[in-house]
Amino acid sequence: MDRLLFVFLLTAFINLVNTLTRSSRLSGVRTKHLATAISLFSVVYLAASFANTLQAPLLASTVESTIENAYNQSLLISPGSVIESPLYQETLVELSRKLRFVILGATLGTAAGILVIPSFVTSFSNAIRTFGQTGSVFKVIFLFFITMFKPGSGMLRFRMSSWDTFRKLLTRKMSIPKGFLYWNLASYSLWTVNVLSGLYAGALYPEFRSTAVLMASIVGNAAIVVNVMMVDPLLARVTDDVASGVKDEIELKQIIFFLAISNLLGTLLSQAVFEPVAWGLQYLTRWIT
Repeated sequence: MDRLLFVFLLTAFINLVNTLTRSSRLSGVRTKHLATAISLFSVVYLAASFANTLQAPLLASTVESTIENAYNQSLLISPGSVIESPLYQETLVELSRKLRFVILGATLGTAAGILVIPSFVTSFSNAIRTFGQTGSVFKVIFLFFITMFKPGSGMLRFRMSSWDTFRKLLTRKMSIPKGFLYWNLASYSLWTVNVLSGLYAGALYPEFRSTAVLMASIVGNAAIVVNVMMVDPLLARVTDDVASGVKDEIELKQIIFFLAISNLLGTLLSQAVFEPVAWGLQYLTRWIT
C-alpha cells in the first residue's frame, strides 16, 4: 500500500503540472516574454516527466507480482480455466480498485492545479522577470526555493481570483466555438488511463501481458494527436491575439480556466472508460497474437 500511495502522489503531481501548463502562456503574455515563458516552464515540466518515468515502472512491478501470484495459484486450482477462476476474478477486482485509486490521484492533482492557477501565474511571471534580470535558470531556481520560506515576498506569491473575475469567466460568451473543450475532455480522459488500462489489459490476458501493456501507447499517442490537432492550435491563436492586443486578457483566462475544468472532468470520465479501454486493448492484443 505504501508503494501505491507513492504512485498516487506522483500521479497527483503529474496532473497538477499538466493543469498549469497552459496557464504559463498567460504569464508570458503579461510579461511580454512568451517564448521565455514556454522555455522556462519546460524546466518545471521536466520534474513531471521524471515523475512520469517513475510512475509506470512502480505500477508495472506491482501489477506484475499481483498477476503472477494469482495466475500461479489459479493454475493449480483450475488449470483449464485460469482467468475464470474465482481467485483470479477476485484479483482482477482488487487490481481494478487499486488502479482506480491512482486515477483518483489524477483528479485530486488536477483540482489542486485549478486552485493554484492564480498563484502560479503571478509567481511564474515573477520568475520570468527574474530570469530577464539574471539570465540564469539556476539562479531563478535558487531564488524560488529561498522565497518558499518567505511566503508572500519575492518571487513566490499566493493569490486568489477576485469574485468579479470569476463571474466574468463563467458568464461571458466565449468568442470561439466550444467544441475544442469536448476534444480536450476526451483526449485527457484517454491520456489519463492509457498506461493503467494497458496494465489491466495485461491482467485480462496474462499470457501476453507485455504485449497488452505496450498496446497502451496507441491510446496515449491517439490522445496526444487529438490534443495537438484540435486544442493547442486554438489556444495558440488566442494567445497570439491577446499578446498582440487584438483580444482582452480575460479571453485567454477564460479558455485556460475551462480547459482546466475540462481536464478535471476528463479524469472523472476516465473512471468510466478505464475498463472499456482495457477490454479493447485486450481484444486488440488477442487479434495480433
